[in-house]
Amino acid sequence: MSVMRAVVATAYGGPEMLELRTVGRPVPGPDQMLIEVAACGVCGHDRHARRGDFPLSRPPFVMGHEIAGTVVETGSSLRGFSVGERVAVTQRISCGSCAACLAGKDNVCMAGEGFYGEGPSGGYGDYVVASARNAVHIPEGIPLDVAAVCGCAIGTGFHALRRSALGAGDTVVITGAGGGVGLNAVRLAAITGLRAIAVTSSPAKESALRDAGAAAVIVSPDQQFHEQVRVLTRGAGADGVIEIAGSPTFRSSIRSLRAGGRLVFVGNVVPGPVHLNPAVPILKEIELVGSGHVTRADLERVLQLVADGRISPTIAARFPRDDAIEAHRRLDDRSSTGRMVLLHTHQR
Repeated sequence: MSVMRAVVATAYGGPEMLELRTVGRPVPGPDQMLIEVAACGVCGHDRHARRGDFPLSRPPFVMGHEIAGTVVETGSSLRGFSVGERVAVTQRISCGSCAACLAGKDNVCMAGEGFYGEGPSGGYGDYVVASARNAVHIPEGIPLDVAAVCGCAIGTGFHALRRSALGAGDTVVITGAGGGVGLNAVRLAAITGLRAIAVTSSPAKESALRDAGAAAVIVSPDQQFHEQVRVLTRGAGADGVIEIAGSPTFRSSIRSLRAGGRLVFVGNVVPGPVHLNPAVPILKEIELVGSGHVTRADLERVLQLVADGRISPTIAARFPRDDAIEAHRRLDDRSSTGRMVLLHTHQR
């Protein structure tokens, strides 16, 4: 059996549960490729997986779903990819033939190999497998560490804004705006003509959000910001909310919407239910919409936006892959604006 080095979550808990180990190297199937990982983003999803909030991630497992690298092996029936090419991947290996995949919703496919770290071994390892259904060629000029985080840090907001069905001139509230996804959602909103109201609990992140294109920034440590949204919209309320923080901000988010507005659920930093009085969406005809991660088509569009210079992710810090524990400590204290990235040894 071929082996590789990987940072493994040995049990649920804190960053100290991560350990560098020698594990089995993934073996690509006939329609797959083997990718030597160059860089892997460190996402809030990783924190939840490490803590045991996602039951499909069962120790010991290799997490990491924001991946870019180089193709080093191809299966006999793989088409469209060759050894030596640079690729980024979506978070999930889809099946390509179920109803969701055929409808272009490969991000919600439940029949494929699944989400990195839950089924397939993730990007904290030296190698991952991928297929033509979830891999995308990286345009020239985009560094591998930047490409790694495009699918999640930029793509999650890109997909959510598509799901919001908002148009140029509309007002959108973005919660959790100082995080990796939120900051890029603000940038995307600005370049697509939306009026973004960024909500953060940290005064230290206000300047970065204004630089990202926010029309207004609400610093709200108590997560009660709807009255300020009302003032900023002259009493009308926002056309949409991109709900990245989840349960801590949900009550204020839904009260921030105008009649007929749409709230798009993207994240939930504190796992668990939210309280909803059905009278609110009924009387105001508010739409509640879920939004997951990128489709393969989304990732292609995002990489082109980056290649065209229209958007670029903020990388808060770069760590050697073997220092993943330190990256997770930073992740837990929520001190970073933007995304942290793990660089594999051959990239340093």
